[in-house]
Amino acid sequence: MAKLNFESEQDFFILFEQLKALFPNASLFLADITTQAIHYKFNTDDISVESIAALTQDHHNQYLEINTHKVKKRFIYQEHDIYIKENHFIGKLHILQPVGIEEDFANQVQLTEQLKDLAKVFNSCSPEMTRMFSIIQRVAITEFPVLVRGESGSGKELVAKAIHDYSQRKNKIFVAINCAALNSNILESELFGHVKGAFTGAIRDHKGVFERAAGGTLFLDEIAEIPLELQAKLLRVLETGEVTPVGGEKPIQANVRIITATHKALREEAKAGRFRHDLLYRLRVIPIFIPPLRERKVDIPLIVEQILKESSTQLDTMPRHVNQKAMQVLLNYDWPGNVRELKNTLLYALTMANGKVEIEVEDLPNELLNAEDYVKLPETNTELNPENVQAALEKYNHNLNMVANIFGISRTTLWRYRQKHKL
Repeated sequence: MAKLNFESEQDFFILFEQLKALFPNASLFLADITTQAIHYKFNTDDISVESIAALTQDHHNQYLEINTHKVKKRFIYQEHDIYIKENHFIGKLHILQPVGIEEDFANQVQLTEQLKDLAKVFNSCSPEMTRMFSIIQRVAITEFPVLVRGESGSGKELVAKAIHDYSQRKNKIFVAINCAALNSNILESELFGHVKGAFTGAIRDHKGVFERAAGGTLFLDEIAEIPLELQAKLLRVLETGEVTPVGGEKPIQANVRIITATHKALREEAKAGRFRHDLLYRLRVIPIFIPPLRERKVDIPLIVEQILKESSTQLDTMPRHVNQKAMQVLLNYDWPGNVRELKNTLLYALTMANGKVEIEVEDLPNELLNAEDYVKLPETNTELNPENVQAALEKYNHNLNMVANIFGISRTTLWRYRQKHKL
């Protein structure tokens, strides 16, 4: 039995959503250890939660049989002690996985801890990102080449770094290079290195990134921008595991893990003759797709909170919060530039709102305001009732900061209100 500690209820909710995505066939529920009240549950419609709680009291990490008039199943059962510091909540998370469903429960505790870490790194609680985290966990322990696909500003290098950090190479170097930022000659030298005298201006030997990243991970961003002549040389490196510097004769062993990224469809680039098919098959062993920000808007308040926290060190007079109306504008915008655009927008807003307590609508760039017909939300707690609170929780995927802000109450008051009305 493992104990999991959380700073806030929202941190626990992120984990719960991730477990639902990872184990869609499992039954999950969180029980208050004092009152036995159930706060979160998933896939328990066919099973009485009360009967499960009674049956699981004397079971620890073993098989469990549920035999009722609705269901007769054998489960792999686990329970985890849960402590939520924010509300001094102590409970048990019960997990029942039907026998016969192929899932790796042996490493579940480690997986959940990794999911918590990845959620914090990416400031995400969305199911779409949870599925990506699951792929990161699985591919990190291999040496297979990974191709990361995502729109501009979506965080492709962050994904590559996460793969490195959970791999066996985590204690070695991580080297990143943007292939679109260099012309052909400089890129060749930067990738493979050169020897003294190889060309005019080569006054000394230069190590390429394959040599500099020895033992670690090499991330090649915007791989589709590599010229065809360099693609052939890169393919040779991948096939032989050796790299020959420009002007050199002796090959050097290239002991690196390769991760590449692009915002383009490499298959289409290959069909158009701009990318080698054989190189495509070498690089695209494990594809990872980053969902754009417009498809996971529930993450926006978390990302905003992190950006404001990081930026608060610039000036003491900068605001620490975004007010309700301004947040609604951010939630309704589609963010074609993804997280990078959101960060730049907030830096602009922080500058415009310098000296204020919080960022307001008028502090946001005009392009957001011109494109926005933002939804009206209750501005005070006069509309606070169980139906509205439940609707807000569902709409904003249990983002407690956002829901509390909508009704003009604190997170602690929201917690007590949910306890009272069993929401």
